[in-house]
Amino acid sequence: MTLNIITNLHANSMPDESRKSSIEPDSILESVYQNGEEGVVITSSWKMKLLILLCMLSLPVGCHYLEATIGTLKTTLKHAMNINNTQFSILLSVVTLVNTVLPLLAGVFIDDISNLGSIRATNLVSWVILLGSLLVSIGSSQNSYPCMMTGQIIYGLGGGMIVTMQEGILSRWFRDKELTIVIGIMLCLARLTKWAAKMVAYPILNATNGSHAWPIHVATFLCAAGVVVNAIYWIVMWKKGYATLSGREMGKYQGNYRNRFYTDQYRVDEKSSSCKKEDNNHNSSLFLRRSFKWTWSVLLYLPSTFWMVPWIQLTMSSVLSSFDDVATEYVEFRYNTTSVVAGYQSSLTQVVPIVIAPITGMIVHRYGKRLTSLFFATLVLITSMILLAYTWVTPAVGMIIFSFALALGPVSILSSTSLLLPYELAGTGMGLHKCANNIGTTAVSILVGYIQDLTYHDGNSHDDKVDLQKEYNGVMVLYLSMAGLSTIIVCLFWLMDRKILSGWLQADQNERDRRLRLVEANEKKLQAHQETKEVSMEKLKALNMIGSTLRFKKTYAYTGFFCFWLLVSWVIFFTFALMPVYRNYI
Repeated sequence: MTLNIITNLHANSMPDESRKSSIEPDSILESVYQNGEEGVVITSSWKMKLLILLCMLSLPVGCHYLEATIGTLKTTLKHAMNINNTQFSILLSVVTLVNTVLPLLAGVFIDDISNLGSIRATNLVSWVILLGSLLVSIGSSQNSYPCMMTGQIIYGLGGGMIVTMQEGILSRWFRDKELTIVIGIMLCLARLTKWAAKMVAYPILNATNGSHAWPIHVATFLCAAGVVVNAIYWIVMWKKGYATLSGREMGKYQGNYRNRFYTDQYRVDEKSSSCKKEDNNHNSSLFLRRSFKWTWSVLLYLPSTFWMVPWIQLTMSSVLSSFDDVATEYVEFRYNTTSVVAGYQSSLTQVVPIVIAPITGMIVHRYGKRLTSLFFATLVLITSMILLAYTWVTPAVGMIIFSFALALGPVSILSSTSLLLPYELAGTGMGLHKCANNIGTTAVSILVGYIQDLTYHDGNSHDDKVDLQKEYNGVMVLYLSMAGLSTIIVCLFWLMDRKILSGWLQADQNERDRRLRLVEANEKKLQAHQETKEVSMEKLKALNMIGSTLRFKKTYAYTGFFCFWLLVSWVIFFTFALMPVYRNYI
């Protein structure tokens, strides 16, 4: 039955002879392409790519540092501001809440260079992050929960967007070659930053006479450095001729082929003079030569294989993000240790990705097997949760095993995201990927805080110390359930990749290069004025083999399901955020 469902999904993703005459008038081509000549296409040397890589890697360092610092200082900040677990979870979740939608806009900014574009967008977002971090820093100095909440909201407006922009820009420049290696390096730096933040948070606090504000001040300085890096990125793009002085991009980076989208050849012939008809063979072009224009309707044509990425983000990645935020307090409470020791042990969750993520990137780049790696990541996650929740093995063991999941999972899923869409939609794909992660993290983080409070505030003040050790029992059941569900989703993902894309995500470097050469060969035929029906169909099939096509017909099913969980996350947030107003449980 599962294979039949996947077959039906595949049938809607590619055209066949029987459907060409009955194509819908609102073809995807009419939505995402505009009349006119092809847009300006740019290529670049490895030196330029290296400059882009260094700038993009540096942009979100302050965001990663601030996020890890606030999570590590959870116990201290709760006591300083006299708030409970649910309120602290809301303080964290307000960042992910605003980023249940904004990363998609960030992706649009990256893909639609005719408007804001990536240069001006990253600059604007960097300043928003700096303003938000300043308010968080002031709020921590004054022990003001409202000020910190305001700062978190403003910071959140930019924090998720800058990471999405980083991933979208790098995905466009490195899609067909070094993408997995680049993602490994990107994750390595992100985990290194978070590891450093967790390691030094309490030592800085102790060195400043117990001031919990100074670790946050350091994060603010790093956010300011991000503004400087973005200015360097702007200048480099201008000096190299890729953008004007005002930040308007001159064109998009493109590889050795152009993506094309199919439409009804005879209907198009009636509407567009750019389609050439072969009178002798009664054949005409399946494609229009138009420059890319992003519109919201493109979301309805994203392939079913791509939508597996958000579902994994809703389950596995939300567990990774949520547990990473509470790991310090979990060790402190369950193992009855000091906050400094707990901070050291929880920082071990970041150690393995620092080393393994780049190595995993190189291995996956060479040998493929992205979904196999993702499957093992889910099993590793389950193993770590069992060790931490149901055994008394030193927490360092569970944390290190958990960190393997942090290394294997994100490398596989991030590199898969860009390989499932045309490069014109790299930003959109990364935006939806990040939105799904934040939707899951928002809901899970708040539920985690509420489950903790239900355990601790049981009406018996004589067992508070015992309750602290048990505070995360229900939380760990939630984490385990979601990790198990993610394993099932990965198995379905593997089946769809095998059936629809002929194992594109599992392909090794040689197989990927072979498929890319096939696309480029058809591109050369088309450029040599051999744009017959057969050549066009060969090009389309070759593009499908590299995950670079959209659906033949639009569907509201996937976007509807996505919007449903978006609504659920907002309902959960405001239900618990307003709980003190209508229920006195504190």
